[in-house]
Amino acid sequence: MSTNCLLVFASRLMNSLGFGQIQQNNGHFMDEVEQCSLSFVYLGLAVMLMAFLEGYCWSKTSERQVLKIRYKYLEAILRQEVGFFDSQEATTSEIINSISKDTCLIGEVLSEKVPIFLMHASVFISGLAFSTYFSWRLSLVAFPLLLLLIIPGMIYGKYLLLLSKKCQKEYGKANTIIEQALCSIKTVYSFTAERRILERYSSILERTTKLGIKQGIAKGLAVGSTGLSFAIWAFLAWYGSRLVMYKGESGGRIYAAGVSFVLSGL
Repeated sequence: MSTNCLLVFASRLMNSLGFGQIQQNNGHFMDEVEQCSLSFVYLGLAVMLMAFLEGYCWSKTSERQVLKIRYKYLEAILRQEVGFFDSQEATTSEIINSISKDTCLIGEVLSEKVPIFLMHASVFISGLAFSTYFSWRLSLVAFPLLLLLIIPGMIYGKYLLLLSKKCQKEYGKANTIIEQALCSIKTVYSFTAERRILERYSSILERTTKLGIKQGIAKGLAVGSTGLSFAIWAFLAWYGSRLVMYKGESGGRIYAAGVSFVLSGL
């Protein structure tokens, strides 16, 4: 959002610099440059304050929710019948691990993932809105090209989720092997099955390694697909020049519209 606001002043500044030779005899040129420069300073201070408030508020909210969840979690466990605590899932280590691990995961989602999602959503919506505001002709023509930036990200997200589920499944199998071996360690030594268990465990780890390589390749392709933004920039530069020559658009607003459009897709 702040980048789009910055482009509002940057477009005015670029237009003033472009017409500086014509306006050098009047005082409006330097006044416009000074106003834009001051606007940059004020915008930077506002962004700094809002960034601090965002981090502080989300961190505070995350801590409060995690404390409440831990309290409710422990309260729910203490309400269980006595037979529940005799089960293997209700051991002291499992309860403590669940409380700490699950609540930390929830805290990470609230303090990092949710703000990042909201930030990207606001960048997408505000980018399209500001691009239309700067030059609706350029935005309308370039809108179909936005799919070239969105579709690879969607495919990567679904494929990465599929690979993550497979990795978790394989790690679950590996943990089961370790648990069974440790629970019956005397039987393992009696039948000299250590090597066989190690081979089974190693084969599972090899499969997880291959899945990790696939994740890396998918991530590389997704990141590399953002290079299509250069092709989009080339089209925007060509069509923007046509708008400047034949439709009376200003260069600063065309540039700002192109930047807003590309950033919304990234």
